[in-house]
Amino acid sequence: MKHINSKNLADYAFINEDCLVKPVRGVCVCFHGYTDDTMFESSPEIAKILGEAGIAWVFPYYSVWGWMGRGSLEFCDQVLDAVWEKLELGKDVPLVSTGSSMGGMTSLMYCVRGKRKPIACAADCPVTDMWDFFCNNPSARRAILSAYILEDGELEAYVKANSPSNNGEQLPRIPYFLLFGGADGWITDTHMPSIVKVMEEFGHKFTLRVEDGMNHCAMGDFPEAFSSYVGFILDSFEKNR
Repeated sequence: MKHINSKNLADYAFINEDCLVKPVRGVCVCFHGYTDDTMFESSPEIAKILGEAGIAWVFPYYSVWGWMGRGSLEFCDQVLDAVWEKLELGKDVPLVSTGSSMGGMTSLMYCVRGKRKPIACAADCPVTDMWDFFCNNPSARRAILSAYILEDGELEAYVKANSPSNNGEQLPRIPYFLLFGGADGWITDTHMPSIVKVMEEFGHKFTLRVEDGMNHCAMGDFPEAFSSYVGFILDSFEKNR
């Protein structure tokens, strides 16, 4: 069903309108992590930085168990359509896809499956091998099945097909920024090698940063990592001018 629009958008997403300098010259969508049900009343630091640069920062409130299932994809597509409508943006206004953990996985797969085509992607500690996550994280199995239970075929095949590490050929030829934490043992040790291998194999342009001592999705505690992540986003819009 089509439900989200410019009038009810605040119920389904946050936009950094409290600090957004106009004219808007770009949109950065931030996909949230696994079990993250945050709803913002004011802009967090990254949204303030981007807003002051004329970049609309959008945080969709899709399912906390989303995993880029059909429902979450449709939800996020409707949110972005409503953002374009609310801010009266032209079709040529660029989009950058970002996210952390499950949101990092979503940021990469949105580049493949989303209605709008990002010009760049920044993924923070992304889950890139979904079947590894399913098999080795019992608490996530119900969430992944819930996200994909209406899909046709076998669960294993669909989960693998929806993994960034299995989509090297389908990922668009845009710049990517991949941030991992040196203290994030499981994701960094298993998921980082799989996505780096794919990026290299298919000749993608990407920047890899591994921050020593950083745990899962903790770049807020590491100013240099945060600065490089935000810098990549801003630079992507500058290069698109």
